[in-house]
Amino acid sequence: MNKRIGDYGIIGDSRTAALVGNDGSIDWLCLPFLDSPSVFAALLDEDKGGHFSVSPVSPFDSTSLYRAGTNILTTTFRTPQGRLQLDDFLAASASGGETRRGEGTRLYRCAEVLQGEMEVIARFEPRFDYAREAPCLNAADGAVIAVGEGQRLALLASRLGMEVDGGTASGRWHLTAGQKLWFLLCSGDDRPVVLHAAAAEEALACTERYWHRWLALSETGEDFDFGPFREMMERSSLVLKLLEFAPTGAMAAAATTSLPEEIGGERNWDYRFSWIRDAAMTVEALFNIGHLSELEKYLRWLERFICERQEALQVLYGLRGETELTEGVLTHLSGYKGSRPVRVGNAAYAQKQLDIYGEIMDAALRLSNYAGKIEFSMWPFFRSICETVVRVWREKDSGIWEVRGGPYHFVYSKVMCWVALDRGLTIARRYGFPGDFERWTACRESIRREVLERGWSQKKQAFVQHYETDALDAANLLFPFYGFLSYEDPRMLSTVEAIQRELTVDGFVYRYRSEDHLAGTEGIFLVCSFWLVDNLIGQGRLEEAMVQLLRLEKSANQLGLFAEQYDPAWDELLGNYPQAFSHIGYINSVFALCRARQPRKRAPARTVGDTVSQKLLLTQRFLLNAGSVEAKGTPEQVVGDLKHKMNTLRGAFFRTAEGRVAYEEMAESSLFWDYVECSRQLQHIHPSLSRDREERIALWINLFNVMVVHGVVALGIRDSVKEVSRFFRRICYRVGELEFSADDVEHGILRANHCYPHSILHPFGSEDPRRDLMIEPLDPRIHFALVCASASCPPIEIYSAETLDHDLEVSGKTFLNSGGVRIDRQGRIVRLPKIFQWYGEDFGETDEEHLRFVAPYLYRDEDRQFLEQNAAELRVKYEPYDWRLNRT
Repeated sequence: MNKRIGDYGIIGDSRTAALVGNDGSIDWLCLPFLDSPSVFAALLDEDKGGHFSVSPVSPFDSTSLYRAGTNILTTTFRTPQGRLQLDDFLAASASGGETRRGEGTRLYRCAEVLQGEMEVIARFEPRFDYAREAPCLNAADGAVIAVGEGQRLALLASRLGMEVDGGTASGRWHLTAGQKLWFLLCSGDDRPVVLHAAAAEEALACTERYWHRWLALSETGEDFDFGPFREMMERSSLVLKLLEFAPTGAMAAAATTSLPEEIGGERNWDYRFSWIRDAAMTVEALFNIGHLSELEKYLRWLERFICERQEALQVLYGLRGETELTEGVLTHLSGYKGSRPVRVGNAAYAQKQLDIYGEIMDAALRLSNYAGKIEFSMWPFFRSICETVVRVWREKDSGIWEVRGGPYHFVYSKVMCWVALDRGLTIARRYGFPGDFERWTACRESIRREVLERGWSQKKQAFVQHYETDALDAANLLFPFYGFLSYEDPRMLSTVEAIQRELTVDGFVYRYRSEDHLAGTEGIFLVCSFWLVDNLIGQGRLEEAMVQLLRLEKSANQLGLFAEQYDPAWDELLGNYPQAFSHIGYINSVFALCRARQPRKRAPARTVGDTVSQKLLLTQRFLLNAGSVEAKGTPEQVVGDLKHKMNTLRGAFFRTAEGRVAYEEMAESSLFWDYVECSRQLQHIHPSLSRDREERIALWINLFNVMVVHGVVALGIRDSVKEVSRFFRRICYRVGELEFSADDVEHGILRANHCYPHSILHPFGSEDPRRDLMIEPLDPRIHFALVCASASCPPIEIYSAETLDHDLEVSGKTFLNSGGVRIDRQGRIVRLPKIFQWYGEDFGETDEEHLRFVAPYLYRDEDRQFLEQNAAELRVKYEPYDWRLNRT
């Protein structure tokens, strides 16, 4: 008899995962990867699928839980004779992380009698290739070896007793209190000759340490009290880590295929792929739980397949970026509780879903917000998305829910086309990228007008699913998340009320109730229920949101795992399991509620005392890295670490709703104090004279930028460095035995001791030892790189000698195209920022030379050619410099 979906726990190593029932049976495992064919699939066919079970011989009852803060699953069995504990885990590598490329999967099981005595039985029935192949089993050297076409497994036990009978290996052992029985299942040829209990115990300890360290890591410095949601937030975070595919950074939607949305029904799909539609909310969830490393890996995965595959976007991809995910049916499997068909692959990859354009562009903007950059090499692809949207937004599509009927004019799809253009325009403004902005803007406004007119039902007083119906769709709850309307807009208030009335049962939300051309019905769609909570939070209905969240938590099983759907009548999880989208929705809702209930403190900075009095002392210098610390690292390592921490800080404190980096909030964060501690390392380094010119330029550009951001945070600056008089002359670092202000670095070193603007004074006197550090000849492009505390900060993670020329080129293009140059063809006037006036000789002696210097950096061919052809005749006006820390 099939277990309920909620009777399973999941274990994994971020490459694959196994479902373990509360009866001790592993009923689902794919090797070597999550999307590979199964080796155990009793989940989908009890008779044919294959399993690996460990349990008492006697009748038992059982319960399961995770070791706190880990993905190590413990099942406890109770019989009249005693109690047995079974620990299951996929091992972290010897290095303490995910298993590395080339390492086989190692699945450990440990049965230990806690009380009394117990007869324990193990049954090992692997069935390769979704049970289409029964492997040959042989006992050899104390192990059971299963060999099939292209697949090999080895099962080792710490006690003799496993015997092979055809396609099954089994064994029985009599254990007394305190005795343990270990099993190790290895994939591939990588296996030990024998299973030593001590080595197994070390693997357990190593894996437990890994999960504890990972869970405790907060790379954003955020510290929210999640209150009653803490344990479930931890479990949801651990589930996302399991569903991350470590080799690429992709996020699988779920660990399974063909778990039904209705028992006995046909709504059974393969979810072991990565959906583009999930991108923005996945990014938000990873950021909210403070795991920037996973966030960066996920974004780099998006970036890689974007850059490598310039063809049109598709709805979903394989975990390694595969584009063909042909859907097939496994007719030989009976399906979970008779729910057929059992599918592998997913035909939705070939559907037209217009919403994906908005989701990828929103994820791209979040990449810019949190990671601090978008390479220009990615812009042609993003630009093509915007051009595609302009061309196709009026067409019908299959919608976010991938309906197999239609197509229709789905309202959510239209809104996401609006999002695509809105984010494209924002990215272009931020970096000065070229595009047909007038056309994009006009199209964006046309989409908005049409949605507000045709997507709105006067009868329902709500936004509808598509233009041809008055039926509602829970996807429309996302309009405020993407900024199409505010949470408090009357139309959203009315839409939420309608969805609560028509699609909601006790706080649980169906995604729709309209015809979708599939037989049967489906359960509550959990992520939609969390979107409703988000709207309650946005409307300020915090107590109601709290009650709803606590109610939704109860739809998880006792282990804290959500499936895709839930049937409240049967109190049963439905659909693929565990479902990343459900856990992502939960994380984002809890974070939003806690953020709303615990407003961020805006305490004064601690680094240099009282901020107000400091701003009044116009001659006071601020030594930002005062204090002692143990020496470690070379200058490049220390400065590189500082630059990395600076970038992390900027991403961690980016406030999406405000579109700005909240520098004023950083001072009390642990992340900033790590930054301060790292800056003290500079006192132990000496900027060696032996480095080549490129190394020295990169070193001092990086140092200037980290010093400036440090000063901004330490002095409590919110919007502009102009809030502190003579800011660049007053902030300083001690580097080795010498002190350097930001002005000293810029004018003394990088400008080779040139005079300050509007001054006849040089930074370094004739006897100043810092003169030995001057870099000649001067590279004028440094002026575009020394702007990390301004709105024109370039998308450079760290300047390095190897890529310096490219980095400075990018800095120049970012600075000049993002508002640094404005051309009035009719008036024959070019407006340049005042840095070209302050440092005129760095760029050339005349206005014409300035324009010829600028021209090659312009993205627009017509602008570049206009300056090159008319530089001698054009007038130049110098505009005030934009000192704002944030602009978009």
